[in-house]
Amino acid sequence: MSESEAWDCIIVGGGWVGLVAAAALGSETRKVLVLEARPGTDPRFRGELIHAGGVRALAEIGLASALEQAGAYRARGFAVLTGHNGETLELEYPEDAQGEESFGLAMDHHEMVHALRREAAQRPGVTIRTGHRVVDVVRQGDRVVGVRLADGREVRAKLTVVADGRHSRLRPLLGLEGRASLLSFTAALEIEGVGLPRARRGTVMLAPLGPILAYEVGERQVRMCVDIPTERAKGTKKSLASLLVGEYAPHVPEPLRAGMLAAIEAGRVELCANQAISTDRVAVQGAVIIGDAAGCSHPLSAGGMTVGVQDVLSLRAALDRAIATTPTADVSDAQIDRALVEHEKTRYRSSRGREVLAQALYEVFLGANDGARALRDGMFRYWRASERSRRASMALLSGDDARLASFAREYVTVMGYALSAIADTGRGLRLSEALARRSLVWREAWQVAREPLSKSGRFTWVETLRNFGRRPEAAVPAMSSSGASAPSANVPAESAGAETGASDAPRRERVRH
Repeated sequence: MSESEAWDCIIVGGGWVGLVAAAALGSETRKVLVLEARPGTDPRFRGELIHAGGVRALAEIGLASALEQAGAYRARGFAVLTGHNGETLELEYPEDAQGEESFGLAMDHHEMVHALRREAAQRPGVTIRTGHRVVDVVRQGDRVVGVRLADGREVRAKLTVVADGRHSRLRPLLGLEGRASLLSFTAALEIEGVGLPRARRGTVMLAPLGPILAYEVGERQVRMCVDIPTERAKGTKKSLASLLVGEYAPHVPEPLRAGMLAAIEAGRVELCANQAISTDRVAVQGAVIIGDAAGCSHPLSAGGMTVGVQDVLSLRAALDRAIATTPTADVSDAQIDRALVEHEKTRYRSSRGREVLAQALYEVFLGANDGARALRDGMFRYWRASERSRRASMALLSGDDARLASFAREYVTVMGYALSAIADTGRGLRLSEALARRSLVWREAWQVAREPLSKSGRFTWVETLRNFGRRPEAAVPAMSSSGASAPSANVPAESAGAETGASDAPRRERVRH
């Protein structure tokens, strides 16, 4: 790589969202360089299910058909096994604006990245370089003007796009905070030779310890994601296998259960951490973070890939509006920065609702106490009530309706249905005992509901202020004695092997079985 090379845009991270960004931003007049630390693809389990809204966004970039040609499997919606007398509730993706059928896509993550890498590399203006590890950003005053590689070389560009994953090393170096919390673990199983109870529908099953999500990644190929409580995820491969067989398999219908047991026996299980990361800023002068680096949620809602591609579309649209007819060589820093501020506003308007929805869905499906189970029963009653209710929920899940007000309205409606479920609590008890029982369950339900509702209120306030020009402050990164920015406390030690980090660093969050 020549130090004299000039780039219009550098993308740090050649995974899913980095490659989508390269395909979207590269052109005959815009030179885009993708820098990926690994020589190949990330070997770990990563997102594989893209909602209908994400598929439509991919189609705008010209990537949806490429993924289907590479073997991506269409998903029509979701099926939820309620546990009530074998009942299954089906939720279909709503039709698009033209009245056409909508669908999601699912595909083995590594095959997906290979397909995107081939496609992006053919796009005009796009160069992909693997085995190039980024360790820092380069600044001129307060402005980011490029990145520094592990071998000390600097690569400069007018715009730096950071797509290095949830444990982004560059996020704190940019002065952007990521508030992280460990929620649980996922045991990801590769199941072969069987299908799902409802074909082409992601299937949610309920076990006492946590929910199970299964989806097809090919013909008679199923990925099963089992939610494991943090305290139960510790131990040996044998103890994990025993946990899956004893606590989860009984709640999986045949023949999927037989495929699950065969996968456990063959050792086709990978354990990875489920974390929620929330941010309030994604842009600084000359740089922006996208995808999981900008925030992520529990994977049960399968929203991460959809949010990532919508990030890319929002960024491209903001750049196009700000630059308009200006020749690429004449684009000013001020034009780029205006685009980044505009993207940040648009991005949070669409992502906040998904963030709160993911938290709320997980808590309700987890059913950790009677109150959460009452909310879950209320949600099932709501979905049984009408097709409109199911469509409204799927519009939120698929990304078609990301308004916080829509989430709050739907959640309060579910709480109303939960009240009728709570009214059934305590039947057969004396009146005083029944009333006490119902009061306890309602208090537990309110404790579960209070956090997502209060977060909706806070986010609404923050985004209202942002729209009036009051952005949350970005921190000033501390400088180490060597002049490089010191990592902030929000990046845990196990993130050192992320896309920009050293691949041989220890990872407490992941155990390969």
